[in-house]
Amino acid sequence: SEMKNKISNVLKYIPAVMMGVFILISLGFGIQNLDFNPVTIQQIQFKSNDSLAAGKDKSDMMNDSVEIVGRVVAPPRVSPLNGDLRTLLRGQNSYTTYIQDTNNQVWGGIIVRQGTRNPQTGIDFLDTGQVVRLRGVVQEYGGTNFPYSGAGFVTQIAHDTASGYTVTPIGTPTKRPDPILVNVSDFGIGDYPNGGSVNYIDGEKYEGMYVEIRNVTVAPGIGNRQPWSVVDANGNKLYFRDYSNFFTTDPNQTLDTSYNHPSYGTQVNYIRGVIIQANNEGAFGSQLPYAIVPIYPSDLSLGATPPFLSNPLRIPGVPTPSDQVIVSTTVNPGTSPIASVQLLYRSDGSSYNSVSMTPTGNIYSGTIPAFPLGTLVEYFFRAEDNSGGVRTLPADTSVSTMFYKVLASDSMSVQDVQFCPNNGGRSAFEDAFVRGIEGIVTSDTSDIPGVNYNGPWTTQNSEKLVIIQNGQGEFSGIWLYGASTDALNRGDLVRVKGTVEENFGMTRINIATPSDIQVLSVNNPLPPTQVLSTSDLSISYPGGDLRIEKWEAVLLKVDAAVSVSCVNGSTGTACTSQEPLQDTVFRRNYGEIYVRDASGVSSRIKLNAGRHPYTNNWDGNGSAAGNVLVTKNDEWSSIGGILYFSYNNWKLIPRDINDFGTFTPVGISVNSELVHDFRLSQNYPNPFNPETKINFTIPVEAFVSLKVYDLLGREMETLMNQPATIGSYTATFNGSKFASGVYFYRLVVKGFDGQEFISSKRMVLVK
Repeated sequence: SEMKNKISNVLKYIPAVMMGVFILISLGFGIQNLDFNPVTIQQIQFKSNDSLAAGKDKSDMMNDSVEIVGRVVAPPRVSPLNGDLRTLLRGQNSYTTYIQDTNNQVWGGIIVRQGTRNPQTGIDFLDTGQVVRLRGVVQEYGGTNFPYSGAGFVTQIAHDTASGYTVTPIGTPTKRPDPILVNVSDFGIGDYPNGGSVNYIDGEKYEGMYVEIRNVTVAPGIGNRQPWSVVDANGNKLYFRDYSNFFTTDPNQTLDTSYNHPSYGTQVNYIRGVIIQANNEGAFGSQLPYAIVPIYPSDLSLGATPPFLSNPLRIPGVPTPSDQVIVSTTVNPGTSPIASVQLLYRSDGSSYNSVSMTPTGNIYSGTIPAFPLGTLVEYFFRAEDNSGGVRTLPADTSVSTMFYKVLASDSMSVQDVQFCPNNGGRSAFEDAFVRGIEGIVTSDTSDIPGVNYNGPWTTQNSEKLVIIQNGQGEFSGIWLYGASTDALNRGDLVRVKGTVEENFGMTRINIATPSDIQVLSVNNPLPPTQVLSTSDLSISYPGGDLRIEKWEAVLLKVDAAVSVSCVNGSTGTACTSQEPLQDTVFRRNYGEIYVRDASGVSSRIKLNAGRHPYTNNWDGNGSAAGNVLVTKNDEWSSIGGILYFSYNNWKLIPRDINDFGTFTPVGISVNSELVHDFRLSQNYPNPFNPETKINFTIPVEAFVSLKVYDLLGREMETLMNQPATIGSYTATFNGSKFASGVYFYRLVVKGFDGQEFISSKRMVLVK
């Protein structure tokens, strides 16, 4: 026994002795930083959609010391193996390289940065296509000042220089990974920041990866480091990032003195490069778009630049039967001199006539003959250069042309202003001064007062809306814009004059002075509501689509039960989140949800613009007194409002509580029977595991709150918190996430007629 104890005492010291020996051996051979963790790049970069929707893109391995293996996409120097030691990626006192996981799958790219050029670690002698093993600390570049704790800018590895560690090349360099073919819309919807939005859900997985985008056009940029961008056929924009010294005009950095940023309108056959988030110059505020960084000259293939057409003009703006119409456009050459400019026009859908336009400097003019009253005239311009390059205005004449209807005078109807025969979505009388527009106000500034919100992490701004409507049907509604419209009230019959404008896809009449508004009568009944289905208002319809454009600014109603299909709609058709998450600088919650009727097709509802209690928690006040927090599958018996367009989306804006039918939240069923008293019944079953039902009746229209509390009086769950009609109700409480014990449920009813009812009962959860 004594011997066993001695042996036991010796054995318990062996692990410590062996560890000391191991450390001494390690120090002797120069091996340090034993806490480096071998991981894949995907492990560092991956974030779930739920995390991204909540505004959290920071790596889960933030501040961890890691060791990775990857293939070099872009080294710090041009090509050390070929003796070209010129700096490839921007930075005077640091080394940057782009590394991609060898399996070439999403979430597999990352930036590796050595903040100094000494000590020598071998990172600057890596070459394109080299597989390498290296060590460093996971960081979020730029993330230290980010106001939202879960968000960063660009995930990177700060290369280890303190331990004397050097990078380890594996094998001989081959070539860069093949680029992944992607679309501009994977990174942003629309023209960010001018009405578009960053697509973090689809874009984040490509951060640090080598991608390719095809068949786009050069467009304006923003700031010195994003001097241009590319846009696709749908107007979605992705910024070019000036970071490779082959693609800069900075005389202190450029590797190619012949390079110049391409002209706007130049066709891009393809652009290849690494995706990053563009933290720079404050140009984008605190919400950062993605940008593409082409590396070598072969990463950009430009087509010829055809002539540029701009500034279309029509005189007179409102043609009458006696008018010959003079149209003009400004034309500037692209790559080659201009060969010809043509005006093509037609009447009432006939074949196009072609007329050569006459230049005066760079302004080309042509004449459309007079046509009878009511004729629909469509036209466009076509310019060709000596090399055969062609551009038209509008750019895609299969989608839209310029047009007008021949009228008797500039006194016209709402329908005249709003009518569009194609998918262009613009008024024929854009920029023209019109008069005699009559309609009844269906929405005033008390209905849709506009949103001007400055929160802890974000701002929200949207227009107040005064809408008039001339009868019922297609093209019968229009937005009246200007401070003079603030005095108008719902039900006013007005006659107005002003200038027709297009505001990011929404037609409006800009009214300059109060004298341009004549109130003909007040308290008129509103035009009959146009009844449609959610499929008629599909979230997939783009701006200008004639199927929905004809209902712009019209009072609409889905006169059938609708359920919430998405709690937080994105700027595209995807659902950002099924949770009522607050708006942040990272993930935008525009106060918009999707609903669908029996058709199964969703349409968009903007909750935060009108006067009613429903909210998806866009401002973080979803649980405030008087608010009704909307969650997935909640139902209304109907829903209506004004159809509006903004941020590249059609949306229905309910004006007040009367635009909503009966609301039934998840877990609540209602029988709209006539009841005569207030009653809160004992839950059944009781005890229960895990579900029980709670019945109650209310004899008046009221605001109803039903909540569950524990023995200490702490609120555990809200079962109902919204307006309700007369009837009997059944609420289902699921206690699966709570511990066994005694709970209380409390019903508070505040009738709109002043009556109140409060009652509580006890229930027992037994698991």
